[in-house]
Amino acid sequence: MALVSVTALSFTEYAMSGQRGRISIVNDQRRIYLSSGQWVAGFYNPMRDAMRRAANSPDPEAELEKAIGVALDSPRAGQLRAFQELRDGFLPWLLDTRATGIPVGSTRWFAGELELRVRPHLGLLAPDGSRAAVLVYVKEPPLTQEAANVALRVLQQSMDDVLPDATPLVLDARRGRAFRMSRRTNLAKLDALIAAEAAGYVVHWRMSA
Repeated sequence: MALVSVTALSFTEYAMSGQRGRISIVNDQRRIYLSSGQWVAGFYNPMRDAMRRAANSPDPEAELEKAIGVALDSPRAGQLRAFQELRDGFLPWLLDTRATGIPVGSTRWFAGELELRVRPHLGLLAPDGSRAAVLVYVKEPPLTQEAANVALRVLQQSMDDVLPDATPLVLDARRGRAFRMSRRTNLAKLDALIAAEAAGYVVHWRMSA
């Protein structure tokens, strides 16, 4: 049977949801992944692209405003508000890091019959020379540390391929809050949780076919 393949953040959204919402989340994600239309899949793409440009721009705000201009001309319900909230959260955070963008790679991470596509949205080089690989969460519900740990662990185990010797981060862009893995995190328990959630995702995906 073919592997189920989604992004690391799609899996994180599933893991952070309550039991009642999981089937709906998988149904929505399945519809997006199997759609051939960019209309369905690309709601946040203009802002994600703008964030990448902003990390290398002398005027990052102007890059984000370009994405908002796209939303102004778009009939998509809620896109303008979403992009404005993302700008308001992301821009102060980016400016505070004083970092510049650097290239990042991509890889695939496997848990049983689930394949996660791991590609950080941003690679950042800080003034002190440290580097970070950042997955950017853009949805409306606030991200929690518990949910972020799922994505952080997947990213942590993928760093050799995406950006060696960098710090993995997950950014809740609307709130400008970056999550990192605490040294006190029980990795054995987290790995067991991820394995269980991966098995559940595959079951829900196949049941929604």
